[in-house]
Amino acid sequence: MINENTLIYRFYNKSLMKNDLVKMAMKGDSEAFTGLIKENKKYLYKIAYSYVKNEQMALYILQESIYKAFVNIKKLKRESVFKTWITKILINECINTIRKNAKVTYLNNDILIKNESISIDEKIDLYEAIDKLRDGYKTVIILKYFNDLPLKDISYIMDIPENTVKSHLKRAKNDLSKILKEDFLNE
Repeated sequence: MINENTLIYRFYNKSLMKNDLVKMAMKGDSEAFTGLIKENKKYLYKIAYSYVKNEQMALYILQESIYKAFVNIKKLKRESVFKTWITKILINECINTIRKNAKVTYLNNDILIKNESISIDEKIDLYEAIDKLRDGYKTVIILKYFNDLPLKDISYIMDIPENTVKSHLKRAKNDLSKILKEDFLNE
């Protein structure tokens, strides 16, 4: 049975605002939810891949996160925070999956580091250094520098104050610098 909201989505989906889609999804409209996921899937995949560096595991994490978001969409308090809310679900799923499984460190392609002036060896060193960071620091680095999220969104996703995000960023950069220097000296 097709409800009124579904018809609106099918015929006018290009003119609907994101918040309208979120409202419809919160009322149980699975097609509206599907539209939201289609709009955000590349962004979410990129984050998952940045954690596990394995295509299949990233797709699995994405699938689990989408399922959890679908089941819990009615718990979302404000439509305007959908993207940060689903990102938070995804990151938690990444961390839980990594803890459950042995850490996967495949370097399949250069999905994260776009700067062509960095050599492959330097990219590998950077990936390895980021993997050595503790979870909170790793998350801040990935969200800020690989996904260009503002501090406010990172704060919401990680459920920590914005000033803590700033201090995590500073400490993470210091730790990365130390790790990279140690690795360079050990070569």
